[in-house]
Parts: sequence; structure tokens; C-alpha cells
Amino acid sequence: MLENEGYAAAFGDPSQDPYLASTLVRHGVLLENYDAVGHASLDNYLALISGQPPNPDTQGDCVDGFVTFPSHDRPIIWHGATGIQEGSGCVYPPSVQTLANQLVDHGLTWKAYMQDMGNDPARDGTTGGTCGHPSLNGPDRAIDAADGDGYATRHDPFVYFQSIIDQPASCERHVVPLGSPSGAMPKSDTVGATGLVEDLRSVASTPNFSFISPNLCEDGHDYPCGNEPTPGSSALGDIDGFLKTWVPLITSSPAFKASGLLIITFDEGTSQAACCGEVPGPTNSAPGGNGGPGGGQVGALLLSPFVKPGTVVTTPLNHYSTLASLEDLFGLPRLGDAQTVTTTFDRLLAPR
Repeated sequence: MLENEGYAAAFGDPSQDPYLASTLVRHGVLLENYDAVGHASLDNYLALISGQPPNPDTQGDCVDGFVTFPSHDRPIIWHGATGIQEGSGCVYPPSVQTLANQLVDHGLTWKAYMQDMGNDPARDGTTGGTCGHPSLNGPDRAIDAADGDGYATRHDPFVYFQSIIDQPASCERHVVPLGSPSGAMPKSDTVGATGLVEDLRSVASTPNFSFISPNLCEDGHDYPCGNEPTPGSSALGDIDGFLKTWVPLITSSPAFKASGLLIITFDEGTSQAACCGEVPGPTNSAPGGNGGPGGGQVGALLLSPFVKPGTVVTTPLNHYSTLASLEDLFGLPRLGDAQTVTTTFDRLLAPR
């Protein structure tokens, strides 16, 4: 999951990020008309794993605090979708489920890999260097990058669900630092968590679903960067550098070669574009907020042994389409607004 680039910038000018916009596009399926569902970051991340629509707090990235929803607000049926949380808040009550909960319930595995999480445990709110989040209804200290630490709570959607963080031991196993390309983990990792490189060593140790958040420099959010001494030539240059390092590690892994799918996309674009039947959340006058219907065209890229390289798909898709596609591929029921999305991409993957 990358940050804050519209389709024209991310994929339309390969001179800015040649590895992503040229090299990888030749090897995958480009979803040209793929939209975000809101502005700013957090609402898009939450939509991608839960189908929950934006609300005023999540549209503000919850920078005013890690606040829970009022106790009288409940999940409701909204525009035909079940389980939509009413009201406004940041940390969803235990009854609101995510793709992660679904996977566990169906005997499947997942992990969220967060670059830089645990580099500064006091800033990140980590326990044993993992599962970093503020105290309920407390301030969020991991908003702006710090020296050597670019973890951002709002780019870690899993910790906004009490169904995950109310089980600390499980959260510590599942929401972990990305680790280095050599496999090294932060010194604060006292729970013995393994990062992505170690987990990719075998099919058995690779989760069925992995979510990867680069730090505030390498996801393109900050430029220049406050957490790294030598950033690249631009935000897109930083993104390209991250992908050049990590994509080959993923695509050369046994699990990817056997049955893998890598999705690369951005949280939000620069326009208000929307698609795919997106409707306002219960507390919003527009689905994307900020005066427009959606989060703008961002594009997405699918890499897999099961796709035809160099394909361009013009079908409108969005973050709810990704959630629905993943749920379809795993044989799971659809959550939230993934129930009402009108298009998916799961059928682009051919059985082998």
C-alpha cells in the first residue's frame, strides 16, 4: 500500500518511477480505472480490509486521538450492506469484523508487516516491538516521522479494530515489523516475531494473506523525509527504490511461485473520482468527503503467475473491489461495502 499519488503520476510518466510504471507493468495486469474511496489515508486503509465506509473521524486520519465509537452506536444495515458501523469514531467495536478475522475463522493465516514499527517503542505504542497502537481514547504519537522511525499508526488499519487489539497475544503475532531485506528485526522485538523475509522462506511459513505498509518515506507520503538520512530524488523515486528491493524478494519466494498474487496500489489520488456503486457512509454527505464523491483514480497493479503479462484492464474498480476479490478468492463472505461493489478482479486470475 503506497501513498498519495494519482494514476497520471504513478503510472502515466515512467520517467518518474520506471521500475513500477514500466518494468513491473510489463510483467503484470494494470488496473487503469482503479479508484480510492475517500480522502485522506486512514479511511482507504480501513475500507480495504473491512469494507467500512469513511466517517468524519477516519477522513481526518484520527489525528485528534485513538477514539472509540460512542457505546450507543451499533453496526447497521446501510444501502443493503450489513455490518456498517454508524456514527463517527476511529477504533471499531469488537462486533465489527475484518478480512483478518474472517481468515482466522476459516483456518487461514494472515500477517501485517509494518516498516519501522518498533524502532521507537514509546512513539509507536508497541508491546515487545509489535502490535503498535495508542491507548484507547489516547493521543497518537506516531503521526509525523521521527529520526529513524517512519511508522504511522494510520497506515496500519488492523489496530483500529478491537476485534484484533483486544487479543494482545494474537495481535503481537500478526501485526509485526517488516524487518530488513536481510531479515533483521528491531531490537525491541522481544516477542520473537519474524519479518517478511524470514516468512517468505517456505510456503508453510508464508501467510495466506499479507499486508505491507512501507514507512513514511518509502511509501511516498513524505518528501523530503524526516526518518531517513538519504531519501531519493522524489517521492516516486523513494517508492521505486522500495519496490526494487522488496518485489523481487516476494516474487522469487516459493509461495508466490506456487499460488501468489501481489497487489500494488495507492491509498488516494488527487481527484474526487468514484466508481462501482460507492455510496455515502451513514454520517457523510459524500462517500469520499472533501466535497467529492470518492478518493480519485490511483490505479493498481496485479503480479501473479496466473495473469497474462502486459494486460491493461479498463473496468472501473476500487478498494472495495479489492476486498471483495480477496474474499471471493478465499471463499469468504463479503464484509461491509464489499457487499455492494459492482465490479471485482478475481476472475482475471486463471487457474493453472
